[in-house]
Amino acid sequence: MKRFIEQATRQGVNLVAVILIGFVCSAAAQPKSDFEIVKSFQAKYKAIKEAIREAKTVQECAEISANIADLEKEYAADTTLLNSALYPNKYDDEISNVQVDLQMTQSRLGIIESQVNRISELEFQVRTLSGRVDSLTNANSKLMASLDVMANALVKNKSVIDSLNRIISRLRHGLRERDAAIFALVDSMFTQYGTNIQTLPENQKGMLIGKMQRHNVVGAIRQAAEQNLKFLETTELTGNDLVQMLKEQHKFSSYWKGLGPRLATLYVNSRDRKRDVANIDTVIALWGRKADSTLWAGLYKEFTDNKIPVDTFSNASEFVTSLSNYFDTQGGNLKAPGTERVSRLRYFLNHVWDPSINSQWLPMLVNEGILTQAQDNQLQNKLIAWKEASKPSYTLFYIVIILVLVAILVFFLRRRKSMPHSQFPSQN
Repeated sequence: MKRFIEQATRQGVNLVAVILIGFVCSAAAQPKSDFEIVKSFQAKYKAIKEAIREAKTVQECAEISANIADLEKEYAADTTLLNSALYPNKYDDEISNVQVDLQMTQSRLGIIESQVNRISELEFQVRTLSGRVDSLTNANSKLMASLDVMANALVKNKSVIDSLNRIISRLRHGLRERDAAIFALVDSMFTQYGTNIQTLPENQKGMLIGKMQRHNVVGAIRQAAEQNLKFLETTELTGNDLVQMLKEQHKFSSYWKGLGPRLATLYVNSRDRKRDVANIDTVIALWGRKADSTLWAGLYKEFTDNKIPVDTFSNASEFVTSLSNYFDTQGGNLKAPGTERVSRLRYFLNHVWDPSINSQWLPMLVNEGILTQAQDNQLQNKLIAWKEASKPSYTLFYIVIILVLVAILVFFLRRRKSMPHSQFPSQN
């Protein structure tokens, strides 16, 4: 009985907990009350007024200007409520008041309005791009989870494979968009403070660091590199997709090489932030090595899938050497019967070279600067030599003809010598 009561009690407690959680969730889901809207507006308005009094730089004024614009946009639908709550003041009057206060502060500091407008535009871009980065990151995380489920499915029928391909396509596009948004976000931030971070006053460095932290720039870059690496490890890309993937990695890495030192300068006095920057270096390096090895493994698979025995390769130089050696071996294999050499050449051209290597891989590798035009020309010339060596030789044919003619001539000469003299006309 006691045990039953304890179980019932526990069930009752659990039920109460579920009910409370339900109330909390429903309350969170409900719109704000009128009182909450008014209090929220007043708190933000007070913070803006305080920021105006404390402003000393054009960047601070620009950020305040952006905050005023956000405030006006956020509460535009609550004008009637706020007019009533703020009486005798009105909502529009309050917005105008802080705008006037900001202009007076700018005049007092000798700040030109056009400077504020320009940096305000950049600040608006920062906030818009920051929201876009968050949105894309969340969407990509969900797609990555779906990709894991699909990739690990025990049964992969046509429906599953089609869904998997759609997820891969959407995720690849989402990762590319998110990367572009991150770097556009960082550009907009740095442009507000100029290009030379080292010469910035300490207070402006502090503002920039604070803005970086609010928008989680370092974390977003690290997560972007990690998601790109995981995507590469999870999917099986081929051909153009592999080349594009390597191109995107090179672009990301190149941008980071320019950004990393600037961040290191900003975080020179922060051990934790310096460690975060170093971690990004590590992840991008891992991603680069994985992208590079995956590209060459994908190209090598084109040969192995068609049973073409080329030597393994892991970079452009080794690839050219490996394929050149194969061409030389096939072209110089004079011991093989002529029909066999022609058959091998045709198989290589029809199954590997024409449909894949020469029509897709080589143009992409050259266009992306992975192979040089000279290396491409070397392979083309080696293949021409193989084709020439595989053409049927007519030397033996001519030798046979000559031998036959000689044999016929010898036959007639011997026959003539063996004929009796009587058969020849007398010479009187």
